[in-house]
This record gives sequence, C-alpha cells and structure tokens, in this order.
Amino acid sequence: MKRITLEKVIAFLKVDLMFACCWPVSRNATKFQIICNKIFRLISGLHGLLLLIELIYTIIYRNDNIRMFLQSCCAIGILLEIPLQILLFTLQHDRLQTVIFQMEDYYQRAKSEERDVFQKLIDKYIYFYVITLGMITLALFSSLLEPLFHGSNSFPLVIKYPFSVDQQPLYAIVYFHHTLGLYQAYCQVSSFVFLALLLWFTSARFEILINKFRMVTKYSEWQSCIREHQELLRFAQEVSLSVSYLVLASLGISTYSLVFAGITILSRLPLAIKAEFFGVCISTLAKILLCAWPADYLMTVSSDIGDAAYDSLWYKHDIDSQKIMLYTLLRCQRPVIITVPGLLSALTFQHYSSYVSTAFSFLTTFRIILSEDNKK
Repeated sequence: MKRITLEKVIAFLKVDLMFACCWPVSRNATKFQIICNKIFRLISGLHGLLLLIELIYTIIYRNDNIRMFLQSCCAIGILLEIPLQILLFTLQHDRLQTVIFQMEDYYQRAKSEERDVFQKLIDKYIYFYVITLGMITLALFSSLLEPLFHGSNSFPLVIKYPFSVDQQPLYAIVYFHHTLGLYQAYCQVSSFVFLALLLWFTSARFEILINKFRMVTKYSEWQSCIREHQELLRFAQEVSLSVSYLVLASLGISTYSLVFAGITILSRLPLAIKAEFFGVCISTLAKILLCAWPADYLMTVSSDIGDAAYDSLWYKHDIDSQKIMLYTLLRCQRPVIITVPGLLSALTFQHYSSYVSTAFSFLTTFRIILSEDNKK
C-alpha cells in the first residue's frame, strides 16, 4: 500500500468536503470561479434552511406521535449545522484562504527531515480518522437505504408535507431532497477532519521548530529559530481564530442533539429506533473528539518550545540575545489554545471529558424523571 501523504489527504478532503463549503477558493482563482463558489455556498445554505423549515412545520402542525416528535427535534439539531457552519466558513473564508496558502507553500518548500515529521503524524493518527469517517459514512448509507426496504413510501427524514408526495415524480424529487440534505449533514460532520488537519499541521510545525532549536550551533541559526517562532505563533493564532467559533457552535448543537437522542434511547420505543439514535450520539461525540485531540496536542507541543530553546546554546551569546531568549521563554508559558473568551475556556481532553460527563449527567437526570413517571 502506498503511503498516505499530506498531498493525498488535502486532495481527498477537497473532493469529499465540497458540499461542506469549508475549503476556500485558491488565491489564483478567476473572478468566474469566485462567483460560482459564492453561488454554490448560497444554494447549499438555502437548501439546508429549507429542510429546517420543513422540520419545524412537521413539529408544529403534523405532530402525530412522540416518535415523530423526537425524531424531528433531533433532526433539527443535525440539519441546523448545514446553514450555520456554511455561514461560519464563509465568514472565515479570507482567513482560511491565507492559512491554506501558507500550509501548502510551507509543505512544498519543506526539506526531507521536515516532511518526515508530517509523515510521522499522518502514519500515527490517519487510521483513527479513516475509521471515524467510515462509521459516519456507514450511518449515512443506512439512513438513506432504510426507507427503500419499507413497503410504504417513506423518506430518510420524518417530514410531513401539507400535500401528497406519494406519486411520481414528486416522490423521487422529495427523496432526492432528503438525500442531499443528509449528505450535506454528513459533510458538515466530516468537515471537522479539515479543522483537525489545520491543528495537526500547526503541531507538526512546532515539532519541527523544537528539533531546530535543539540542533542549532551558530548564532545566525539561533536567530532564525527565534524569527520562525514568532511567525509560527502568528500562524497558530490565525488557525485558532478559524477553528474556535466553529467548534463552539458545534458544541452547542451537539448538546442539543445529545439531549433528544438520549431521551429517545431512554424511552419505550422499539430497539431499532434506539439503535438509530445511539448512532447519532456516537457520531456527535466523535465529531468533537476529532478536534479536541489535536487541539490538546497543540497546546502541549507549543509549550515544549520553551524547553527546546532553553537546551540551545543561548548562554554563549551576548546579553541582548539572552534577553530575546528570555522573552521567548516567557511567551512559551502561554501555550496556543483553541478558545473563545467567555464561552470556551480551552478545547482540550479535559474539556472534552467534562463535556461528556455533563451530557451523561443530563441523561441520568432524564432517566430518573422517566422512571418516576412510569411508576406513577
């Protein structure tokens, strides 16, 4: 099997995440390509918004039973990410365009030992992301193919319309409409692999700089490492700003989806329906983990720069150079973190475990409430 390189990962994500509208257009794109990209983003967002309106109509006016209500409420949380994340990716388009350009340019100019650092991270973590994407893809196809095995004309999403949709070609149009919506939701979940790529790439650059600090022997090389550290901090800040609000929005929507999916699992519904919502819970938790893992690693490796700089030959230089090194050591005490002031303290494993613990606390509370109602 050929090795999975960074170029192959980027090429795959550009195609797989086309409907997520997360990948910015190239700096060399023509005016026509830019206009087409904006129109595609607009149509994709409006399509997701239309599905949300249909679900809200179903909840308000066609609420026949509790099963339909729970499925529709949970689907709202899943489909809400389509227009919301497209909007956030559009607002961050220029910043993401700069970050992607710097990432591709740096990798093209990287030396063999620097590329080995990237390849080491890819070989270590690629299978986790491949398995996760495979599970999400399997859940997508099971949702799309399940209605085809039913005798009646059903759709992937539980939506009731004020008109009959049982006749062709309207049934085919509505089925395609639902299929496209679920595929868009799949792409929005998979877009967190794109965000994780940015975080892992930034972490790899910190690892490369750590190796440079420890191997430096000349004063000019030491100064070059200091300048590269300042540039890398600016790059990491741009990546953090690109990722933070997307993660925050996903945390809020994921909490909403977990609540309704958990209520469904704890209720007295058929096992097949519970299994479907159990898959929603797993994909929701895995989606946050896709970014929490590299964000936690980035926080650790960005602070390790201070140790590597201290191990260099800084003591052989003059006082002015030693002062610059002191500033570098002080800056490394503030690691690079994915944060939103006042809303998201830091995206780390600790925050992820706290998030999972809070979600299970909600489910435990609902379980107690439901058990008391059943006793009455």
